[in-house]
Amino acid sequence: MLRVVDEPLRLSEAETVVVGYVADFYVLLRAVDEVMPNDSTLCLEGTRVAPDVVAFLERRQATVQSEIAPNTLWPKPQFFHLSLAGPDLTQLRALAEHHAEPEIADHLVVYREGRVLLWAHDAGYGYVAVSRSLPRRTIERFRQALGSALRLEG
Repeated sequence: MLRVVDEPLRLSEAETVVVGYVADFYVLLRAVDEVMPNDSTLCLEGTRVAPDVVAFLERRQATVQSEIAPNTLWPKPQFFHLSLAGPDLTQLRALAEHHAEPEIADHLVVYREGRVLLWAHDAGYGYVAVSRSLPRRTIERFRQALGSALRLEG
């Protein structure tokens, strides 16, 4: 399927596998860190991101970024793109432990090469969907990493 170059990335319904309702933001971040491909980028979207988290993320912005369709229309959200290669997400997780979830992100997306791999609207309090392009084994490992934070119904 062709996509207009300037069109923001989103996960289409045809490409979606709903993993389930995830009830813990910190467990979701850990699962992304442990399972999502290292050559991917994590996009964090937030409206009340803590100043020290903003400073951390701004210093570590991924060099190659794709525009992501916003989950929040108002107030205007901030977007931060963090490469999953290296220790940045592990360091963010340590920083996140000292903050409430909305001070880190409201929504998150993982993408690679112009394709969304994971979409988590209301991250930690909503449904998480992944792309059918991920190997079945990766999807199962992701579900296992979510453990008891994963509910099939909200």
